[in-house]
Amino acid sequence: MSEYKDYLTASDYYRFLQCPHWPYYNRHATEEEKGLKRELTQSEINRLEDGLDHEKQVVEELFAGKKVVEVATTKDAEADCASTLQLMRQGAPLIYQGTLTDKDWTGRPDLLRRVEGESELGDWYYEPVDVKSSHNLEKYHRLQLMFYAILLERLQGRFPAHGYILAKDRTEFAVELGDHISEFEEITQELDKIRAGERPDPVLRKNCFDTSPWGAACERLAKSTDDIAQLFNVDVKKLNALRDLGIRTVDDAAEMDIVDLDGKAPGLRLHGLEVAKLQAQSLKNKRVIIRNAVNTPLSDLEIHFDIESDPPNDVDYLYGFLVRDKDKEYYKPFVAKRLEDEGMMWRQFLDWIGTLPLEYTVVHYAPYEKIRLAVLENRYGGSPALDLFRERMIDLKTIVTSSLVIPRYFYGLKYVAKFLGHKWRGEVTGGGQSVDVFEEYLSTGKQKLLDDIILYNEDDVRATAYVLDWCREYAKELTSYDEPYPWSCGFKHRYN
Repeated sequence: MSEYKDYLTASDYYRFLQCPHWPYYNRHATEEEKGLKRELTQSEINRLEDGLDHEKQVVEELFAGKKVVEVATTKDAEADCASTLQLMRQGAPLIYQGTLTDKDWTGRPDLLRRVEGESELGDWYYEPVDVKSSHNLEKYHRLQLMFYAILLERLQGRFPAHGYILAKDRTEFAVELGDHISEFEEITQELDKIRAGERPDPVLRKNCFDTSPWGAACERLAKSTDDIAQLFNVDVKKLNALRDLGIRTVDDAAEMDIVDLDGKAPGLRLHGLEVAKLQAQSLKNKRVIIRNAVNTPLSDLEIHFDIESDPPNDVDYLYGFLVRDKDKEYYKPFVAKRLEDEGMMWRQFLDWIGTLPLEYTVVHYAPYEKIRLAVLENRYGGSPALDLFRERMIDLKTIVTSSLVIPRYFYGLKYVAKFLGHKWRGEVTGGGQSVDVFEEYLSTGKQKLLDDIILYNEDDVRATAYVLDWCREYAKELTSYDEPYPWSCGFKHRYN
């Protein structure tokens, strides 16, 4: 890109949706704030490069036999746009990695596809196509396509009615671009303020840490101002509505009159306000609140389930189960040691669940496991046993979030289980790290790396069992707990 010019890019829309401070800190971070930035690991950098390889592979497969012209980039946005425009005026059917630049906007859609119809180019115009490493159409996909469409309108004199996303499974999603203009304009205005130096109000999301490199800076900002962004599961629109009504700090939220505030802004309803108030009181007083009693009777056969995946290659490589059968328990993994072994692992899993009795319970945390089961069923086929297995699945996170209030910003398994006392034993302690370690295993073949991930997976399924047992012990009735917590020295759970 041209040096010293602060271009608005399609990536800004993705970053803004993940964490509004990401595009801000990228441009305006102080030296102190830069010191809080998380550096990308080598594996994360490699995954960015793998994304480009994936794009090329998809383009080559889907457009085999068609003339695809790749634009050589010089990192000068205006020069690269001139090269792209030349190909557009010539009527190239498919342009790969072209650059669209107008004033302080620049973008590089994966493909520009020629469509018959009038424009300033002649009897044709172009529509944007992006290749994405996902199975679903995401909000940021639509916004990025809108960004490219507006650039195309400026350059070719015609707004394309449609944009397209090519997903990992080669499905093509069509997006009606005219349906998203208002949403696009609203976020563009916010990005323009950010580029001008206006910092957004505090936001604290899990994505600030998992996806953005600026999580520590986001946390420091929210804590230093005691901002209500620290409240779990209160979205940005509700945060802004509360701020407009004078509720700006955790202390404010802990004392707010929820009956008075009910209905004073869209989305502010009594139930949500009550939960937010309890969350504020929990954070302020480090109090655990049981707001709904948990009733999960013991099952003769209880199976805790967790999947490890390699997103860059869209492969599941480990299905782990903690099987609790009456008076004993054991860990059972199914492992794909090579990417091409995923199908074999899936068949082994189907064979095993086919041996299970009719009555059992499957416990998982968050919806990921159900999503991946559907992906692999579509890829390799299912079975009646799989249908029964899915019917038996219980999402423990829905129980936790509807029943417990704990003094934490996030209710992911790691945050909840660690707070309640569960410990991970190995060197691998998070999902992102497990992906990095598996990528290293694929390149080196070192068994210890795979063993580390298997231990991590075992600790994950043991964590779901631990949290469920805690709920059975301490969340049986409406109550609250202050420090020192009664479980601080451990508690007797099912297989102690």
